[in-house]
Amino acid sequence: MAALPAADGDISRTHRQTDRQTDRQTDRQTDRQTDRQTSKQQTNTLETSMFMVTKSLRAAAWLAAFTCTFSASAVWAQTAVKVGVLAPLSGGSASDGAWLMKGHELAIEEINARGGIKSMNGAKLQLVVGDTQSKPETARSEAERLIEREKVSALTGAWASAVSAVVSQVAERAEVPFVITSAVADNLTEKNMKYVFRVSPKSKWAVEDVGRFLEVMAARGVTATKAAIVYEDGPYGQSVAANYKLMLAAKKIAVVADESFRSGVSDLSTQVSKMRAAGADVVFMAAYVNDSIVLFRAMAAQNFKPLVIGYGQGHVQPSLLQSGKAVEGSFAVVEWMPDVKKDAARQFVTAFEAKYKAQPLTTSAQAYAATWAIAEALERSKSASPQAVRNGLAAIRTKTGPVTLLPSEEFAFDAAGQHAVANVVAQVVDGRFVTVWPPAVAAGAIAPAK
Repeated sequence: MAALPAADGDISRTHRQTDRQTDRQTDRQTDRQTDRQTSKQQTNTLETSMFMVTKSLRAAAWLAAFTCTFSASAVWAQTAVKVGVLAPLSGGSASDGAWLMKGHELAIEEINARGGIKSMNGAKLQLVVGDTQSKPETARSEAERLIEREKVSALTGAWASAVSAVVSQVAERAEVPFVITSAVADNLTEKNMKYVFRVSPKSKWAVEDVGRFLEVMAARGVTATKAAIVYEDGPYGQSVAANYKLMLAAKKIAVVADESFRSGVSDLSTQVSKMRAAGADVVFMAAYVNDSIVLFRAMAAQNFKPLVIGYGQGHVQPSLLQSGKAVEGSFAVVEWMPDVKKDAARQFVTAFEAKYKAQPLTTSAQAYAATWAIAEALERSKSASPQAVRNGLAAIRTKTGPVTLLPSEEFAFDAAGQHAVANVVAQVVDGRFVTVWPPAVAAGAIAPAK
């Protein structure tokens, strides 16, 4: 039986079905092609992105490496080397601490202005200060703070012998170098310590110089036959007094009065009365400046006029001159004076006066020398590690430069850490201090007693 022809509606439906099938096939083919193209494009894009990321990472890594290298050099060049300073900035010795700090600050300013530590890419020095209040236990805690928390490369200062002794123990235990500025007790550099150095002389050396000066005075007709020793009862005074007794015994000069006192007292008339009653014709003093003023005023009140030789910078401070005639003609053996004849000393005095509008004291000069010594040690060692700085200090041997302002032929430390420095004798002449001995550095002649 023959098939019947399809109706128009059926034909249209058939065409639509055929069209839909064709469309679906076409769409699937198109989709597959599109997917393949898209996939290929995505792959290419991903590869391109990965390539770009890789390039970026490589560039970033190179830049980071360069930046780190550059920054490390820059930071090393700009990082300050910390130097700890211990000084009495409050309490009864605050004025001494202020003079000490002036020397440290001027040295730091000059060192940094001259390019810092050149062997360390121009590293600058930074002072980190601790106030000892002239108290040994406070000094101990401040020294520990500077070493443990501030990570200083070296310590300096301390000023008084009792305080310096405690700081020496802390520094030696921590293996951080400590450069003593002004303390004179002999045993500070007689304890086999490897990390303790001192720019000031021992008290025994000063007393030996006094012995030689007595011979000079005897040649001028001023003889000493009966001696009195008056001193503060701390390590400084005790060390000086012990050395005076040895020197006087060797010269067969009788000690007719041996008077100690607590530093800071307001009345020393009893001690002066005993010296006067004993008939002393020479008085050896070892006192801080405020105590010296009290002593001289008590002597003036009792009209007691022996030959007076003080020991230490407490006898050459400007405030002492306020006592007027009571101090006129007196002598003091000290480690340094502003008028000593040395080029480095003159340059220091000029710079100090320009900055502070005042003459420096011995303390200031010693602080200046100690700071320059640390800078010299850093320059030699090329490292801020305390061990390296210690070795650098031990190796210093120089006859030139700012560090040589003190009265010695060469700036150097011996095996015990002691600088072999001499002393000078100053006299109050017409209301001012004048270096009168030894002749090689003297700025004036010895004036007759008035």
